[in-house]
Amino acid sequence: MGKTAVRAAESRAQRNEAYREARGEYAAIKELRKRNWIAAHIRERRYELDLTQKEVADQAGTSHSFISKVEGGGHMPTIPVLKRILAVLDEELLIGIERRVPDEEPEREVAPAPELAAA
Repeated sequence: MGKTAVRAAESRAQRNEAYREARGEYAAIKELRKRNWIAAHIRERRYELDLTQKEVADQAGTSHSFISKVEGGGHMPTIPVLKRILAVLDEELLIGIERRVPDEEPEREVAPAPELAAA
């Protein structure tokens, strides 16, 4: 009988440094998602695109320390700054509104975040 998925993953981690690093990063992202899903999403997408925090910061017009604070889950950027960060990550910020009516399915409306004055 074959290895369990967990044992197979552990075996790959022992043989491959890049796999071990990715596994650790995704475990950290999973924990971060429990506290701040936006921070976790930014960190995960940056990791997927193989970008450094400095590269994201430079392209988004902010500082490396700011991106670090956002990804750490301790800081929430303004909408204009979040839009710039997401644009670097090839994503678009959407804003949603949900109307709840008793005994009915919620009505949802989602649209791109509006352009706001520069932050």
